[in-house]
Amino acid sequence: MGTFPALTRSLGHYCIKKSRSFYFPNPHVYSNGHQYQTHRTLLILDSLSSESVRLRRLSDSDSGIVEVNLDRPAAKNSIGKEMLRGLRNAFETIESDVSAQVVLICSSVPKVFCAGADLKERKTMTPSEVQDFVNSLRSTFSLIEAFNVPTVAVIEGAALGGGLEMALSCDLRICGEDAVLGLPETGLAIIPG
Repeated sequence: MGTFPALTRSLGHYCIKKSRSFYFPNPHVYSNGHQYQTHRTLLILDSLSSESVRLRRLSDSDSGIVEVNLDRPAAKNSIGKEMLRGLRNAFETIESDVSAQVVLICSSVPKVFCAGADLKERKTMTPSEVQDFVNSLRSTFSLIEAFNVPTVAVIEGAALGGGLEMALSCDLRICGEDAVLGLPETGLAIIPG
């Protein structure tokens, strides 16, 4: 993978040795009079992230874990053109990352994993645009299925329609107590992807 500008936040487990006279929030004080502060390192590759999809690589003891975070709260993480582009870019980047050992797909929106396709946006599309969108969505989910590393959908809240299809594309699904799974399109005689 090439070099990308990355925003580095306090990450990784490493210790900083300081004298007892320095102030650290929640320091660990040892009998030898030194304080140690635990830090975690988190890399967010903003150049690869879209407005609604964030790609994060964890490091140190969590090295090898890549998190795809859905973040479109106004639309309950429904998948529109921009989000689909972000998902596709994230998954293609992960596919070429030899350091990736596991992929987590999760949501930063409370009580929702993904509400499926953005039907408001779809109303504005022409029939050929709808067909292109559906084909791209299917190929993106096929990309998830074909990963050589385990994929895990972390479902907290609603996973409906295309959101459940994305979760079903993963190797594993972990559901919180408030998880709701459904394919509402079947009530309209539409066959799920």
